[in-house]
Amino acid sequence: MATPASAPQKRLRKPPQLAKLNHSPNLGRSALFNQYRRTVDALTPTHGFPRLSAFLPQHLWKWISAYLKYALTRRYPFPAYPGSGDNGVYPLAPEPGTNQIVIAIAGDWGTGTQEAETIAGLMCHRTPGSEKPDLTIHLGDVYYVGDEPEIDENCFGKETQGYQGVTWPHGRRGSFALNGNHEMYANGTPYFTKFLPTLGLPDGAGQLASFFCLETEFWRILAIDTGYNSVGIPVLSQIPLINSIPFIGGDCHLEKKLLQWLRDVVKPQGNRKATLLLSHHQYFTAFPDHAYAKPAKQLMEFFAGQEVVWLWGHEHRMGIYGKFNLSGGITAYGRCVGHGGMPVDLGTPDPGKAPLQYYDPRRHALDDGTMAGTNGYVVASIQRETLTLEYRDIDDTQLLVETFTADAAGSFRYGVQDPAGILMKV
Repeated sequence: MATPASAPQKRLRKPPQLAKLNHSPNLGRSALFNQYRRTVDALTPTHGFPRLSAFLPQHLWKWISAYLKYALTRRYPFPAYPGSGDNGVYPLAPEPGTNQIVIAIAGDWGTGTQEAETIAGLMCHRTPGSEKPDLTIHLGDVYYVGDEPEIDENCFGKETQGYQGVTWPHGRRGSFALNGNHEMYANGTPYFTKFLPTLGLPDGAGQLASFFCLETEFWRILAIDTGYNSVGIPVLSQIPLINSIPFIGGDCHLEKKLLQWLRDVVKPQGNRKATLLLSHHQYFTAFPDHAYAKPAKQLMEFFAGQEVVWLWGHEHRMGIYGKFNLSGGITAYGRCVGHGGMPVDLGTPDPGKAPLQYYDPRRHALDDGTMAGTNGYVVASIQRETLTLEYRDIDDTQLLVETFTADAAGSFRYGVQDPAGILMKV
């Protein structure tokens, strides 16, 4: 029987293999969709979602012109908090009848794929202990260049360019988002003016800046902006070897306004607390990616002699590190959780670069045969002095559970459980 002409057309989610183009940020939205639309339509995945393999690198030069559309315009001026009212520090306590604060965190999520949709659902409907977490936090990167149509599709769930959108999940008490390098490929304007006003706490005026602090009785959750200074000189910053020259490649240094806010408002040096630090870029890595040590050196002013737990994204993988510091930088338990929506990178680690303890070795083939790893997210729970980090994958398997119990000396008592036995222990 023929399908009636009036039958609704199935909407597609963005094919995931397109996300692999993230490593070549000279890629623009219109060129991408014009190039891939016929391929995507031919793939027609189940449930109206695109396939992850659509994010694999193709036709680089078609992307350069679209990237230059933004590269030749000015960055959005870096916003700071006003002198009165909202100062970016938000007290956080368990709700009545509960004894903990629960925050679901994902990195590199903004792809608009089936994987992103699945992770969003798990973050807000399958969080252990409650239907929804208190808060959700995105560690940054809305692909490909973080422009307005991509935020509409990949964060607000709007249908654009023939794709069904995905909505960023909010917790019961609000949501926040960090700035990544991909938001800055469009010079940050859509991130700052379109996405952030929809975030923050329910009784506020949105998320006013790309940095913030959540304060509990015993813990400080401090989010910093490593994305604003991550891009460097257009085009040249994407050329290997040339981009290693300091003034050409972005070094992710923290803006002066952010550092002044730390000194004058947060005052961690005068009010020491156990600290969970959040950023987009990695401090160190055991994989073939670049390390960004500049922010860690700038933070020595505030955290000298103190250990911190540091969650970051940027690398599209899950990695758990032992306590470590690079010369001149703070001491951190680093955790890479940039596997929220992008095809997860594979690679053989070099523990000589950084003390990697666990990583996810699993791989599967995308629809074009390319191998990729397993997506996931993390749930952070705070109960008095103890922070618990629970790592879960896209099948909602509990992969690892860590606890950090703070002491008055600025260090932690550490505990770990490996219930699934899936992760590779180094």
